[in-house]
Amino acid sequence: MSNWQTYRELIDVNAPALIAAAGLAIGASLLGVFVVLRREGLLALALPQVVAVGAAVGLRMDWNFLPPAIAAAVIALLVTAWSRARRTSHLLLPALYIGGLSVSVLLIANSAAHLHEVQHLLAGEDVFVSWQQAYLAAPTLIAAGVTAAVLWRRWLLLAQSPTAARVAGLRPARWDALFLVLLAAAVVVGTSVSGILMVLACLFLPAATVLPWAKRVPGALITSVVASLIFLAGGFIMSIEMDWPLSQSVGGVGFAALIVSHVAAAIFA
Repeated sequence: MSNWQTYRELIDVNAPALIAAAGLAIGASLLGVFVVLRREGLLALALPQVVAVGAAVGLRMDWNFLPPAIAAAVIALLVTAWSRARRTSHLLLPALYIGGLSVSVLLIANSAAHLHEVQHLLAGEDVFVSWQQAYLAAPTLIAAGVTAAVLWRRWLLLAQSPTAARVAGLRPARWDALFLVLLAAAVVVGTSVSGILMVLACLFLPAATVLPWAKRVPGALITSVVASLIFLAGGFIMSIEMDWPLSQSVGGVGFAALIVSHVAAAIFA
């Protein structure tokens, strides 16, 4: 069997997962630009771990994955808003990350089958995706990212000058809430189809790779999407050629590109 035939067969078998991952690559990379510019990195790290807690509760109770995952994300957003009002989010978000990472495993520690499923979500190992899931997830993820991209001027103004935003008639709390909802939607849906590691890789690595070279936000958004899709394609090839897990392969390709980008920026800037 030729190498090309092998690729075609694997693409056919994994088509739903790849379509969902492509939707995640587009949507999360667009949101990721604002995660980096708005310095929301801790929140973006904590949210998937909290979603994993909801997933663990669902598995423990033999429920569907999404309702408890969504409930966990909503609770996390409410707690985050409360902590920001008290100016203690820098203390809470690392705790949410550690707590989510620990509690999600502890909830199903005595159930080998469920533990394996949660470890798949946490480690980003290959997640089975049906065509129905792919058709629902990919448009949802892309819509979340495109919505954030269309409103890029507001996110930038709110991040750089909240006072000016208030004077301009904007309501920063509501716009911040909208951004958090878009981010949470991408995290919940992305985690359900691709795993936490893939979500984090698509949120952080493309934006961090292209921002040293970006002159304006629209250019950063476009190149971030291109980079994210390249990372996905490169990771898929590496996973086949080296027999590696897909999520870790995507993360490895993205991390290598990030290092090259920052070294080149330091030399040529």
